[in-house]
Amino acid sequence: MKTQEIDWSRPCWREMLIYQRKSMWREDTLDLIASWIGLESGQTVIDVGCGLGYLGYTFWKYFGENGKYVGFDNNQKLLEAARDMVGDWRRGGEVEFLEGNAYSLPVADNNADLAMCQTLMMHLERPIDALAEMKRIVKPGGYVVCFEPDNLSAVMAVPHWSLPEPDIDDFLLSRKIHYLSNKGRMEMGRGDHGIAVKIPRMMYHLGLSDIDIRQNDKVHFLQPPFESQLQRDAVDRLRKQFLDDGRYDTIIDQERETFIAGGGTEEEHARARAIGKKYRKIMRDQLDRGTYFACAPGTLYAIRGKK
Repeated sequence: MKTQEIDWSRPCWREMLIYQRKSMWREDTLDLIASWIGLESGQTVIDVGCGLGYLGYTFWKYFGENGKYVGFDNNQKLLEAARDMVGDWRRGGEVEFLEGNAYSLPVADNNADLAMCQTLMMHLERPIDALAEMKRIVKPGGYVVCFEPDNLSAVMAVPHWSLPEPDIDDFLLSRKIHYLSNKGRMEMGRGDHGIAVKIPRMMYHLGLSDIDIRQNDKVHFLQPPFESQLQRDAVDRLRKQFLDDGRYDTIIDQERETFIAGGGTEEEHARARAIGKKYRKIMRDQLDRGTYFACAPGTLYAIRGKK
């Protein structure tokens, strides 16, 4: 049976949009990124696939004074929630949330000082077409900016953590699961979770200049007793996403479908699921006892290109 795509407006997934973005960037890094992409007061910024408006309220302090932010999404329920959540952060400027398709935005040519997106390209069947649309709506000299992950490379990495070391067959199977799942995802038109490192070349083919890419300097680092807010937020994300049975089962069911589409077998996925269940129990027990630790690479990149 074919699984359904996630409806991000459902309460459990909308909550995920919030907690995944909590402490996503260090504050001093945001200052550097804002300067690097040329944000200034009074600019018009368009956010494609805006969700609940995370990029708007995160970067508002850099451009919002006499500025304008327009967030586009194709999910009306998310847009309604975003409007309700605006609160005080829009002071000094103008904020709009509008329905729009990433491939065909209701915006005139050369309209915005900057067009940006976050974790959008990774879900699209034709990311280069969405990039072309973002280029179209930006003024000459303005930037197209994508904040996207390379989750495929991240799951291939070897973390240093308190979980037991798997035997080589289990280790290789887990990497096969991730690799073939992403292959199947692309073949099914559901996006590419390794998209970030491919975007600079797409920008080049679209004729953008001053192309550059930076990696979020946050490392996935957890060390008991989890003293910093960054670490406490990371523990919260682990519990809500990886250790929440409902969310985890939904994600794994979708992974099964893409894994089979990528060339994997039912037997391999069932075996990997059993291994994952064992490791989730160990992780939960270690977190409860305060003995879990981990250090692994970050996954999020910022990519820019100038029109």
